Amino acid sequence: MKENETQEHLSSTPAEGHGDAEEGSDLAEEPDQRRQDRDRTCLPRNEKIRLIIQGLGLLGLLAGFLLFLFSGTVLPLFGTMVIVLLGYRRIDAWLDAAGRSQSSSALKKR
Repeated sequence: MKENETQEHLSSTPAEGHGDAEEGSDLAEEPDQRRQDRDRTCLPRNEKIRLIIQGLGLLGLLAGFLLFLFSGTVLPLFGTMVIVLLGYRRIDAWLDAAGRSQSSSALKKR
């Protein structure tokens, strides 16, 4: 029984070392490609902050909408929309200025 399993396992695995020279070069480049893919998936610090602020803004809008439903007046929803919009624009401008100053200081060091 174990011999059958071993034979099936050996027949299902491809033989190594029987490929073209091109296949060997693909294997040598693979770790570099993985590193590039990993680096692309990481977001810069400012972008992470923006995503968090957008998520909090959406939660705030949801809370404003729920207050609108329970209270019957549009004032909580309107106030929430204004605060979220102006708050995000202010934080976005601050992050842009901070990003520009960091990139300019990095260029000066070079």
